[in-house]
Amino acid sequence: MNATEKMLRVLAIEDSEDDFELIRNELAEGGFTIQHERVETAETLKSAIQQQIWDMVICDHNLPSLDSISALKIVHGIAKDVPFIIVSGLIPDEVAIEAMRHGARDFIRKDNLTKLVAVVERELKESVLRTDLKMMREDFHRVSHFDSLTGLPNREYLFKHLRALMRDKDDSGGGDNQAGDNQAFAVFLIDLNRFRQVTKSLGMWAGNKVLVETAERLCAALCKEDFIARLGADRFVAVVPGLEHEAGASEIAATIHQCMDDAFQINGQELFVKTSVGVSFYPGDGQEWDDLLKNAESALYSAKAAGGSSYKAYKPEMDNQGKQRLIMESALYHALAQKELALQYQPQFDLFSGRIIGAEALIRWHHPEFGLILPAEFIPLLEETGLIVPVGEWVLRTACAQNKQWQDAGLPPIRVAVNLSVIQFRQPGLADMIRRILEETGLSPEYLELEITENIALHTEEIAIGILDELRAIGIQIAIDDFGTGYSSLSYLKRFPIDKLKIDQSFVRDHKAGVNDDGIVMAIISMGHSLKLKVIAEGVETQDQVDFLRQNGCDEVQGFFYGKPMKDRDIAFLMTHATAANEPCCDV
Repeated sequence: MNATEKMLRVLAIEDSEDDFELIRNELAEGGFTIQHERVETAETLKSAIQQQIWDMVICDHNLPSLDSISALKIVHGIAKDVPFIIVSGLIPDEVAIEAMRHGARDFIRKDNLTKLVAVVERELKESVLRTDLKMMREDFHRVSHFDSLTGLPNREYLFKHLRALMRDKDDSGGGDNQAGDNQAFAVFLIDLNRFRQVTKSLGMWAGNKVLVETAERLCAALCKEDFIARLGADRFVAVVPGLEHEAGASEIAATIHQCMDDAFQINGQELFVKTSVGVSFYPGDGQEWDDLLKNAESALYSAKAAGGSSYKAYKPEMDNQGKQRLIMESALYHALAQKELALQYQPQFDLFSGRIIGAEALIRWHHPEFGLILPAEFIPLLEETGLIVPVGEWVLRTACAQNKQWQDAGLPPIRVAVNLSVIQFRQPGLADMIRRILEETGLSPEYLELEITENIALHTEEIAIGILDELRAIGIQIAIDDFGTGYSSLSYLKRFPIDKLKIDQSFVRDHKAGVNDDGIVMAIISMGHSLKLKVIAEGVETQDQVDFLRQNGCDEVQGFFYGKPMKDRDIAFLMTHATAANEPCCDV
């Protein structure tokens, strides 16, 4: 280090200028240039610690008006992270131990200052590490609680907020239907009409601009006491306290509609985006947060069916879904038996070698009347009806059998990745079912990867860890899918037995769109590697994204740049014609 790098700002709590001169000389011989201030009383200590940033506090134990433990409490009450070192004459062992309990970093006798430099250097390094860890925790708190695009609270933060509101009501001792104005609240579910048309016509960048400005308009229009969140995609939620009935809600809905009246300016083009709003009330429309959201969604479906900028309050009769939804739900019960479901596979590549190392199995529904139905349209129905369990088992068996067929054909072995829903994850006997499928298909466990979402962390952590331990004991790989959009928590990542983080495509896409989410992607890669996890990015569509991911050490990639979801024979072709890591995959 040079002299500038070893500048040390020392606050000395010492009543002897001669004694501190010995300390200063010792540090100077160790290569430090000292900037210091010496204080002797509690008042001067408080003033000094408040007015300046210090690298280190060095304290004598027993001053006429101040002892080291009292000084320590003052320092850490104002600047908790500043290292505090006691340099003193003889003091009783119990006093030294008590000081260490209160946060002193070390104790050095004045007649043995030789180890002072080493202690200071150690504390400076640990202080940097503590600062880095604090910043990482703050970053991941932001990722786990706030939407990266709009800056609003995200869905998981919303769920926590609703649970907290209900907990406050329960703690107040009120009955189920006796909530006062301070305990009742309304949940407004806000949907942007025809938003897909915006992104389809003008691109994702335009869609993101509309979402960001919508968030700003909602925050400006509604009260500061209202909790506004982005639920996902083109949906927002406003939680308004003190509303228990429809009478006051119509005014809030009108305010929401009015704030969207002005045109959005997209590259000089005027764009008008209207909203549909559904609302449910606590406690009348539900005693659980998910019931409130479900009922608000039923009201929203009714509002959208009415067309235009509509608003509907929940009514029990809205639970009867539309005719088309019922037809689709009924058809799903027969889809598996009638072999209408099929799998496609999207290839996954090692970013540096260019070798294909895996393929994600993606389900498709070929309905004889409606044609191709994509997962976003029927997966929610599968989960609502419980059909996700038999269909999920079919997906697992089909994907494992297909992977074994590729291997039996002499193709290079790869992993097949299969998504596992939260409902499947909760099913008793999950590990036994997977073990049975592997035995029946003959696929070695190391070539199966299960992708689970962060939402499993919303449930009992010990149970989730037990299930993951069972799965890992089989020998399969575990990946966290859509990482960064759910309950991101450093604590659960450290405890959960997982192998890989899958960066959600929205972060990768936003790099393309010019939205500055690069820091989040870089933080996820860095954190994953620090936990000895592989990191894969999905939704990779451009060379610019490839270069950015490679520069930041991402391990694996998946997306249209490398290959769209394709049939099994096309994956087989790809395994024998793998392209270089910096070239787009050929269309097969």
